[in-house]
Amino acid sequence: NTGFYYVRNNDKTKFLFRSLLFLGDMVLSMTSHQQALAALLDEHSSLTGLRVKTLSGSEFPGGYHYHRKKEIDFMKDIATGKHVPYILHMSWTTNKANKLLFLKQMGLWYTSEACESGGAVDLAKDSSGTSLQQKCCSAEALISCHYRDKPSTHACHGQGKNIDVKGKPFW
Repeated sequence: NTGFYYVRNNDKTKFLFRSLLFLGDMVLSMTSHQQALAALLDEHSSLTGLRVKTLSGSEFPGGYHYHRKKEIDFMKDIATGKHVPYILHMSWTTNKANKLLFLKQMGLWYTSEACESGGAVDLAKDSSGTSLQQKCCSAEALISCHYRDKPSTHACHGQGKNIDVKGKPFW
C-alpha cells in the first residue's frame, strides 16, 4: 500500500514501477512501500528526468499526520472542522480494523455497520425497494470512540483506552 497517487502511463513511469517491483528487499528493509516509492521517485527524477508533483500535506494528509504528536494542532483543526482536507489517507496504520476505528472516532466515517465487511453485497440483493445508498450511507458521521490517545472529535473527549505505550490523551 503506497498511498494515494496519480500516474501517467509512459516509459518513465513504467520503468519506475518495474524498479519498485524488483526492489522487494528495499520495501522490507524500509518497512514501508511508501518510503521505498518516495526514494525511487527521487532517484528516477534525477536518473530519467521523471517529473514528480507532490500533493499538499495539508489538503491530502495521511497517517503521518494522524499518528505524530507534532501534528496534534493540525489534527485538532481537522477534528473540529476548522480545516477540511480533501481526503485523509489512513496510512501508517497497522491494519484495516484500526483504520476504521480511527476514522470513526475522527467523525470521518459515513458507512453503516451493515455494509462493512462485505455486507453491502447481501443488502444489494434485497428486493425491498430501498436503495443500497439509503441502506449503507449516512448523511451524518457515524462516530464511535475507541482510543483516547489518538485524534478524535470532541464527542470522544476522554473516552476509550490508550493504544500507544505511554500515550497521552489527545484532548
